[in-house]
Amino acid sequence: MLKNKWVAWLLVMAVLLLPMPALFRYLRTFIVRNAVVTAYVYDVRAPIDGVVVSVNATPGTVSGQSPVVVLRNSRTPHTEIDMLEARHREKSKSAAFLQEEIAALQSRMIVSESHLSDYRTLLQHDLDQTVAILKARQEGQEARLKEAAQLRTRNSQLIKINAVALADFDRIEADYLHAESLVQSTRLEQKQIEHRRQMLRNDLFPSNLSDGVLQIQNQINTLFISILEYKRRIQETEADLAADCTSLQSARADLERRSTAAVQLPDTSVIWEVDVRTGMEVLKGDRILSTIDRSTLLVDVAIDDSTLALIHPGHPVRIRLFGSERFIDGKVVLVSGSAADRSAARFAATVKAKSVRDGRVLVRIDDPELYRDTARFCGVGHTAFAEFEGIGLIEQYLGSFLR
Repeated sequence: MLKNKWVAWLLVMAVLLLPMPALFRYLRTFIVRNAVVTAYVYDVRAPIDGVVVSVNATPGTVSGQSPVVVLRNSRTPHTEIDMLEARHREKSKSAAFLQEEIAALQSRMIVSESHLSDYRTLLQHDLDQTVAILKARQEGQEARLKEAAQLRTRNSQLIKINAVALADFDRIEADYLHAESLVQSTRLEQKQIEHRRQMLRNDLFPSNLSDGVLQIQNQINTLFISILEYKRRIQETEADLAADCTSLQSARADLERRSTAAVQLPDTSVIWEVDVRTGMEVLKGDRILSTIDRSTLLVDVAIDDSTLALIHPGHPVRIRLFGSERFIDGKVVLVSGSAADRSAARFAATVKAKSVRDGRVLVRIDDPELYRDTARFCGVGHTAFAEFEGIGLIEQYLGSFLR
């Protein structure tokens, strides 16, 4: 009988002690059901004055690589571009004029070279005729020299026997020497003409035969030098035109940057609100849209000031959204009392039902599912409850005794 009583007592004690671990954990866990998922809201403002050209922004979406808003200001001054374009036109006209001058000089040079060729042909023809004349004259002179030599030979025999008078023989000797000198002179002239022909083949013109040729040659040289000078000026003008084109492109790009603004967002930004539409005119600094940063999701937890002393930045917290069965791990990043000035920070969502003594605890969470759920703003505005480990009822009421 006594043994049965002890067994009964043991069973009762076991039933009473079995839930103690869970109850002890519950007593050391502080649960707050007044929390909401939130994130910082960032305003995107117009970088320039202008008109909204396009809007590719919808709340709850990520812009990706495309600009969300494009602004254009058609009243941006472009004096520098006008000056550069005017100078470019003047340089282009100057280059065209130089090209026309070169074409005219080249035409004159072609005409002069044609005249030079005609002169050369005429000189060659004249020298050929002179050669023919000298050849014919040489044949006659050589015939007379042969006749004079024969007469001289016969009379030299007769002079020995006094058959010819000495005066007649002297006249015959003189005629022979004269005929011989004429032949020699003709041969020298032939050599001289051949030398001139060789000079002509080498484009060397004798001064006594080619005053007109030399004048044309000097004219060709002058034209050639003028053409080179014009080509040098064209190269300088083309270099200036290339520099002007570069400056003009840079000025146009700068004008495009100053007159057009394409607003792009990082991949972590989720569009929260859109304040503009196509065709609206905005001023620089006006808010055009707002975003939240999904890479920095927070949970705003309202906790009474009396409990804030037990919570410190870095404290581990488990968050569960209402309607969800899974917990999200987080850490406390900010603890502020109920009287703290919170006007500097703008949140997308805050706890609505707060008492006078409720302070703010911000918990940083990192959850891939919420990060991808942009259509529901990554959970921003979803209410939740938070579990703070190590600050349950035991710590709140008996903590000083246990510590």
